[in-house]
Amino acid sequence: MEQVLEKRKCMGCSACMNICPVGAIEMHEDKEGFKRPVINQEKCINCGACRRTCPVLNTQTNQALNKCYACYSKDEHSMANSSSGGIFYLLADYVIKNKGIVIGAAFDKHNKLNHIAINELEDIIHLQGSKYLQSDLRDIFQLIRKNIKDKLILFVGTPCQVAGLKAFLKKDYDNLITVDIICHGVPSPKLFKKYVTEMEARENQKLVKYIFRDKTSGWETYSNTFVFEKGQKTQLASENNYMKLFLSDIALRESCYDCHFKLGNKYSDLTLGDFWGVEKIKPQLYNKSGVSAVILNSNKGIDLFKSIEKDLIYEECRLEEILTRNKSLESSSRQPKNRNQFFGELETKSIKKLTNIYCYKNFMDRFIKNVKKEVKKMIK
Repeated sequence: MEQVLEKRKCMGCSACMNICPVGAIEMHEDKEGFKRPVINQEKCINCGACRRTCPVLNTQTNQALNKCYACYSKDEHSMANSSSGGIFYLLADYVIKNKGIVIGAAFDKHNKLNHIAINELEDIIHLQGSKYLQSDLRDIFQLIRKNIKDKLILFVGTPCQVAGLKAFLKKDYDNLITVDIICHGVPSPKLFKKYVTEMEARENQKLVKYIFRDKTSGWETYSNTFVFEKGQKTQLASENNYMKLFLSDIALRESCYDCHFKLGNKYSDLTLGDFWGVEKIKPQLYNKSGVSAVILNSNKGIDLFKSIEKDLIYEECRLEEILTRNKSLESSSRQPKNRNQFFGELETKSIKKLTNIYCYKNFMDRFIKNVKKEVKKMIK
């Protein structure tokens, strides 16, 4: 077998690698920095297990409950290190106190993002907060299968990572709780590595920690904080070149422009995200430290929410209210026409130059497109 799935559709979930009975598939980084399956033709026995497992090739619509809440934690300390309302911390705390395992994305000492497993309360902080790039799942699916019969497991990832896990396991387990995030798309780890390398060169010191969602400037106007060996710096996300490239959609994985795991095809028990616009929709619930949007997709998700509701300030809401400022829940990001050109220049141009070229061009494209729409409306 030459390939599991065509390049533009592959989301890098690693289900195919993990399911292969002869170990013929490895995840290799492509020229854009994304992990993709590579098949060793000498080992491959053409059994088809990889294609039967791939969640993109075997996508099935499902009937999620979509019971929705706006909420935040009563504990201000846990909220300080969270992207929005501190809900993940409460979920992880509940699982660990029940002798379970929590699995999510964390940076290692080389600023590489990997999924890791924890079972101690003090380690939750490593999994808290947003990380705007794609994490490496490594052998996490195998670890889950090994422990699923004896341990309560909470797995947190992007919608496609949850779909990949479910596809690999082949069935649902009472002990497995899955949480996905409202996902805009995943930018290239290669881009982030280049950004960090250039920043370290400017500062002439190593970056020890990168915080994507620092709330010192507020929840809605959040900052990025860079912790170096000899101090730290904070920059508004709106002024950060890496964030500009990410939000311009120029550096996303190709499959993110046609995501198979939006509303109507959720595999998670619970979906988490920011409740943007809550100050207008539910002003009585607004909290300057953050408010989370929670969508319960299964009875298991409902039970989990009930287990932490005593620690929450919350109100039920309608799905449409969350969708108002979270379009990524139901629609994929639009692929810029010059995306391939951007990746062709990623190694030769600086982050600053790439930002100046591509963010401006894509902004002007969207601006002109919106002006044309408004003119057409006026003519009609």
